[in-house]
Amino acid sequence: METIMFKEIKKHFATDDVEVKRSDLYKVGIKYSRLFELVHMLRDQYDYKILNAITCTDWIEEGHFALTYILTTLDRKHTFMIQTMVNRENTQIKTFSHEFKQAQIMERDLHEMYGINFIGNENLKELSLENWVHTPPLRREFDTLKFVNNNLTFREGRDDNVDTKAETKRLRALKKAAKEAAKKAKEEAEAKKLKDEEVKDGE
Repeated sequence: METIMFKEIKKHFATDDVEVKRSDLYKVGIKYSRLFELVHMLRDQYDYKILNAITCTDWIEEGHFALTYILTTLDRKHTFMIQTMVNRENTQIKTFSHEFKQAQIMERDLHEMYGINFIGNENLKELSLENWVHTPPLRREFDTLKFVNNNLTFREGRDDNVDTKAETKRLRALKKAAKEAAKKAKEEAEAKKLKDEEVKDGE
């Protein structure tokens, strides 16, 4: 089935970017304009009916996001990764939430973290970043150190704070000493036993 599927994808979508990652894992790169068509084909003809995830990689040097849609067959025996490139500036793409209900929260997360606008997704409200007004934090131009210095306050530790590195070193030393002491005690016990046996044999 995979051979027929690959031939059909290469011919119908005019792409040679089809890769067998494992016997149960495949990947294809495709233009965004053909994305929905390919997803529908895999879903309707080859049983890839589960959307596991939508991931995003920021290729800032190239000026685009790499979006990967990960689909799995109903029997969960095969997985297909579809990667497509979209412009990273003012990104607006169609939602998959009407085809896959779970896409709604996946797109909501990508909207919050990368600033991607999914047209047709009616629930792109904040997910975990309450009242966030800064650059989406997973975009590579986001300056984490600058954000921390400008927006977070530092406080002194408690009086009973423990230097974790020093404490870890101390505990390891104690463990090592206990192990060496146990080894020495065992060796001494064996030596004493051997000596007692020699004395007994000499009587």
